[in-house]
Amino acid sequence: MHLFRLFHGPNHPKLIFFERIVKNGWRNLMQNKVLTVATILIIALMFFVFNVVLALTYASDSVLQTLGKKVDIRVELMPQAENYSIQTLMNRVKTLPEVDQVVFISREDALKSFGQKYPNVISFLERNHMANPLPNVLRVVSQDVTANDSIIQFLGSAEFNSLVNQEKLKNDQEQKTRNEKILNITQFIREVGFWLNLVFALVVILIIFNSINITMHTHRNEINIMRLVGAKKSFIQGGFLIEGFMYALFAFILSLLFSQITLLYLSKNLLGVITNENLLIGLDSILLHFEDGFWLTFLWQFLGAAGVGLISSFLATELYFRKRFSF
Repeated sequence: MHLFRLFHGPNHPKLIFFERIVKNGWRNLMQNKVLTVATILIIALMFFVFNVVLALTYASDSVLQTLGKKVDIRVELMPQAENYSIQTLMNRVKTLPEVDQVVFISREDALKSFGQKYPNVISFLERNHMANPLPNVLRVVSQDVTANDSIIQFLGSAEFNSLVNQEKLKNDQEQKTRNEKILNITQFIREVGFWLNLVFALVVILIIFNSINITMHTHRNEINIMRLVGAKKSFIQGGFLIEGFMYALFAFILSLLFSQITLLYLSKNLLGVITNENLLIGLDSILLHFEDGFWLTFLWQFLGAAGVGLISSFLATELYFRKRFSF
């Protein structure tokens, strides 16, 4: 503020106006301390729950992405496919930007791996002199499960009819069902997170709106006097806008403190006992977002909190003025 005065002068009208509405907002905040503390704590709790929902959304999204990479596409090759043609097909598939890895599994390797799990079946085949029933297979791992359908469509083109068992590829409902389930779960989690956060934002707006409305009715005589002596609507309204901003600001700082304490506790006590890979992936995504991306998270949440405080205060003051005055 001293730097501002250096460039604009100590008696600059805009600076004086701003200082006065800040003082009015602070005075309004301090006159009813019980209401102020209760409001800030409730809003802080809502912001904290918002951070919890956000953390769970990031964790579940990260886990589903990791699981999606493990949901590979198994492409059965035709018996007459030659090694050179198979290698050419692999090179073509590797050029796709959606593909992360392509692995060829020969029928012999597949039978050997199968025999390690089910030795009785192998004994039965050998005892009855039966040929290896398993086909050569390409295992394709995509960058994202959302790309699986496009990869299957690519492999289902007519140019690969002599190499890929098209009937098996197109009728493999298991692969399609797995892809759809993962995509549906991801979409559901994002939608639930969006609507929960929207509800929390509306609740915070209503809480601040109600607090500002109570403050304005408490100061109605003072507002009437200010109006009679010629105070502008912007000056009267400005103090309450600052009050609403302070509600959101203090609640935001408090919720951020709660979030950091909770995060510190979880990182110290859970990392040592969690052995499940998926849970570790989820916890890692939470730590990455709230620690490595702390300042970015702080910035957009601060802007959101400030916006919520100002919007709710503006709505409360506008409703009050329209009911009582005509400026």
